[in-house]
Amino acid sequence: MIGVIRTLGIDDVDQFIGLRTYSLINEPMSFGSDPHIKIDREKTIQDFQRKNEENFILGYFDQTTLIGFLGFIRYTNCKTRHKAFVWGVYVSENYRGNKIGNLLLESCINRAQQLEGLTKILLGASHISEAAIGMYKKFGFKEYGREKNAMIWEGKSIDEILMERYI
Repeated sequence: MIGVIRTLGIDDVDQFIGLRTYSLINEPMSFGSDPHIKIDREKTIQDFQRKNEENFILGYFDQTTLIGFLGFIRYTNCKTRHKAFVWGVYVSENYRGNKIGNLLLESCINRAQQLEGLTKILLGASHISEAAIGMYKKFGFKEYGREKNAMIWEGKSIDEILMERYI
């Protein structure tokens, strides 16, 4: 599959909100965000306006349609600026199996490696997201902890696998 990976901007807000909302509703055990909360468009626009080289969302587009994304945030405190966090990785189910998640993660890591002083990337994954955990391991992420019962959704307990990768 040939697509384009690029940083999301203001023009992508509506597609991002649509796909993020869809991901939260349809995969509620994979994300910590509440699937019932409506994403505020104005706040999302303000958030996108604050994005920069150290705080961004990468999107994978099939022509003009956003089909996957990955968020990246570098910590700002002087004692923690050596770390960053990957969040919200999602690829539309119709496109899974095409290595789009791999491409997004690889692009993110390549970009992160250019950031002066950054030495580590962190992420958390639901223990039920076996394919995602496998992908993260393939890219050198290692489990450093597990939060038991990090979330409970409809009576089901979900552990969060905490992972890190040094760059």
